[in-house]
Amino acid sequence: MEHGRDGMRRLLDALRATGVPPEKIERFLNAEPRRGGGTIRDLMAAEMSNQLLAALGQRPTQNGADVKRLRERGAWRGYDQRPTE
Repeated sequence: MEHGRDGMRRLLDALRATGVPPEKIERFLNAEPRRGGGTIRDLMAAEMSNQLLAALGQRPTQNGADVKRLRERGAWRGYDQRPTE
């Protein structure tokens, strides 16, 4: 993930700064680059989880497919949804 070390907020801010309509950004975040591998949003969540695990001294093991499985099982209950503004 190219911007992974810059922080996810900075990546989202960079996407917004492009002037692309929010609907297109959402479509991008919901795209699945590799079938079964999770959406861009899932990949970002996996990267954040791995950074947290590494900071806690644990071996990072999450990937986009893992996050996708959790999301589809309903374990997140809307945590993958953008907050209302």
